[in-house]
Amino acid sequence: MELCSLRTHYDRVGGRTHHGPGPGARAVNYLLFVCLVLVAAAAAGLVTMELVAGDEGSDFLDTKETQVKSVAIQAQANQANSCELISTCNSTQNCTRCACAPLLDESPQCITVPNNPLCTGPDLNSSCRTMKADYNQSYVTLPPITNYIDVQSEITNAVCTQKPLDETFATMSNASTFTLVYFGSVDGTWRAYPGREVSPHDCVTYDPRTRPWYLTGISVAKYVIVLIDVSPTMDDQLTPFLLSYSYLQASQNISMALLGTLLQADYVNILTFDNAQASPLNTNAVYLSDNTSSELQGLTDKLTNIRASNQTGPSNLTLAIGAALTYFPTNTPKYLKIIIVLTDGQFATTGNPNQTLPVNEISSNKAKVFVYKMLQTITADDDPYLERGSNLPSQICEVDGTFEVISQNLDNPLFAIKSFYSFLANTHIVAVNQKPYWSNVYPSFFEGSPCITVTYPAFDSNGELLGVAGIDVFTVELGTLTQSVEEALHQRVVGNYVPLNNSIPLQFNCSLETSKSNASAKSCPSVTQDGGGNGGCCPQTDFTSTTSERACCGDCITMNKSTSNTGQLVSNTGQLVGKIVGSVVGGLLVLLIIGVSISYCHGWFCFSLSHDQPEFSAETNEMPSPSPLLDHPSGECLDPVT
Repeated sequence: MELCSLRTHYDRVGGRTHHGPGPGARAVNYLLFVCLVLVAAAAAGLVTMELVAGDEGSDFLDTKETQVKSVAIQAQANQANSCELISTCNSTQNCTRCACAPLLDESPQCITVPNNPLCTGPDLNSSCRTMKADYNQSYVTLPPITNYIDVQSEITNAVCTQKPLDETFATMSNASTFTLVYFGSVDGTWRAYPGREVSPHDCVTYDPRTRPWYLTGISVAKYVIVLIDVSPTMDDQLTPFLLSYSYLQASQNISMALLGTLLQADYVNILTFDNAQASPLNTNAVYLSDNTSSELQGLTDKLTNIRASNQTGPSNLTLAIGAALTYFPTNTPKYLKIIIVLTDGQFATTGNPNQTLPVNEISSNKAKVFVYKMLQTITADDDPYLERGSNLPSQICEVDGTFEVISQNLDNPLFAIKSFYSFLANTHIVAVNQKPYWSNVYPSFFEGSPCITVTYPAFDSNGELLGVAGIDVFTVELGTLTQSVEEALHQRVVGNYVPLNNSIPLQFNCSLETSKSNASAKSCPSVTQDGGGNGGCCPQTDFTSTTSERACCGDCITMNKSTSNTGQLVSNTGQLVGKIVGSVVGGLLVLLIIGVSISYCHGWFCFSLSHDQPEFSAETNEMPSPSPLLDHPSGECLDPVT
């Protein structure tokens, strides 16, 4: 509750300034007394001060939010110009420096960072606080997949198309204060500025799409029911130009990857179905009370043990959808309800009565249905898009569902079902009123230091997700800003759980592939989409230096000299122990304000009573309160690594 905006008052008598103890002066003295009482109360923690002007915490967050939105907007503009960018991507001037593919004649700077895990401190038992960083360019990590031929064009598209982000990045980060700015693409590539080394292990394992910052930037609270077709034909091998495993194994891989992208407060279950029954892997949907994977362990164990059924005949999709709907409670308006079907599509044969969707039940539940059909050989599947003899496409559109043929990218499973994540991101951006989103505090992947991340998703002109822009703020580096930033975060959208409400229009649109023409990815005429054979990456020219040599500077010491570009990095035992001292900083600020108030008590500040946000409850579906930077006295991270 705002009380005052105090200004020194003078009575005017006959055009003269009067300094006597008139009524105006007594009012000032009274308000001054109230002002000082409230300042003292603030020092005691009874009220929270809110500066009307000069609120550095809010200004800091505003700047980061504006910057991250500009990255997302630029990514969208780059995608619109993708053909031209891809056509010049194989030149040495326009190729991208990919992590663990070092180049000769690079000129990084030595900067201060929260922690450099690739080096040790000067006494061998301390952490390293300096690192070489390349402010001339960003570095890119590629998605952790094994079959790059299958997704070469998509990787090239992301690497080449988003190269111009470097110009935008350079306006937001410089060597004076370490700020990591980046863009994680929906295919799994990750472009980060300034460029810096990562371990050889991280080069091939890091996936931005499974990180807390990416997921909180696109997610909403949801029930997810996955239906896996286990008819005998699902045991058939995928065609040679796809992968050397079965349709069922591909479905298991997609499901396993999807489970790794769920967040706190989500519900999930998996059902298998054939022509006789739909069987849940878990009796009840699994509720994630936090971001750890322990609650999903039982479900993942059962998922790996799924086997094809011996029941002959096409699977009963009608039965499976009906069973999935029973897992959606009727009193969960703050949750999306999603059904994902993974199948070879053999149930959709002419005259099969078990391919009818329960349209009324799906509509009344406000459930979104995704049907992903894995393409078979032409001889075994001469109607891959269900154009003949099937009512399924029209019924899917009747419930505003999605039908897609997965003809590639099965070895990049999260990209194979990218339409699911596009749907989440579009719903998320509406739920947060088009605003950037702040994560809870979590340990950064590479530094291991506590950080918060502001994110904003980027979409192409068709509303499909391109990726998520992010900016890291390392809490141990905030210094005197720690307290004001923590307070300002309480006024922002923060955390892992984005609930829906009745005022949010659910954007359910029919998405139906009925031919190869509208299923094919965007292609550029007269352009070879291979990035010069390197996927847009500059060919490696440095084959002798080690990762540590390229990362260490200042008084930090390189690791084992045997560490090579492809070898396993020696573990750094030195750990940064970061303690946030916001309470001390806040106390000093209060003392400073008291001094200023006694001298002037001018009208540049007011006070407001503190207002707490409600806690989340699984029973009431209430929004959880944002996790403040100072939520733990030891400064420990509040989100585990996912």
